[in-house]
Amino acid sequence: MYCRSQNLILVAIHDHCVLGVWTRMSIRFFDRTAVLDERADEFLKRLAHLGGYCTVDQAQQMGLANSPRRVLFRLDCLERSRFLRRVFLHPFVYQITKSVTRLMGVDWMARRRHPVETVRRRLLAVNFYLEARDWPAQFLCEHEDKVVAFRTVGCPPNFLPSRGGQPYLWEDFVLDPGDGSLCVSVVDRAHCNALLQALTLVRRFADCRLRLRERLSLVLAVGSEARHRLYSKIAKHPKVLGYSRGISEPFSTYEVSTPVPRMAVLTHESEIHSDNLI
Repeated sequence: MYCRSQNLILVAIHDHCVLGVWTRMSIRFFDRTAVLDERADEFLKRLAHLGGYCTVDQAQQMGLANSPRRVLFRLDCLERSRFLRRVFLHPFVYQITKSVTRLMGVDWMARRRHPVETVRRRLLAVNFYLEARDWPAQFLCEHEDKVVAFRTVGCPPNFLPSRGGQPYLWEDFVLDPGDGSLCVSVVDRAHCNALLQALTLVRRFADCRLRLRERLSLVLAVGSEARHRLYSKIAKHPKVLGYSRGISEPFSTYEVSTPVPRMAVLTHESEIHSDNLI
């Protein structure tokens, strides 16, 4: 009887401690969200959709602040509040943390650590977004909005690329010109095989093409003229044409005009900025 009572006491103490820790964590998170105004909140959520990384210049173009000095100040505030962490020193490159995923209520691969090649690709994705947002089309970021856009133009969810039996468009950029057509774009992995990437793109949307035909255009965004020339040749490859469902242009290539800077110095996060638990 004594042992049983002792065990019950220990369980009660453990539950009380766990509850106390999570309560304090919630309070701390609530306090940190106080630094977020509407502009910062929108910036963090948009950055999460774009891959999770940005430079100071990209943050300014995304509207975080109007001047480089003010942008640096706001990025520093977000870093101290643990919504961002600085991962490269030359140039300054920031990444979202788990706090942003908690803010959005969705767990994102964007807040995890990635190799340099992946970081460069995601910075290229931000540059593509900054250029493509001026196109005469609505840039869709929310996954559900992408699925709805396809359904609206006549492509049911069961025709979309899927993962685990569910539509999967998280990594695809979807632009809606508002004329009954859609444009899907992906960003080139410059360190990977170009033919395989092109085949993957046209194969993933082959069923959609059966429904939408010419009303669905596919775009591969690249960061160099050399990759642009390479993909222009690949677009005529027999295997690529085989998956294009008779479409005259299997995909087009867009060269992003703003280059991605070289990154050489990786930071070691301080105790203040590396606490990414909440």
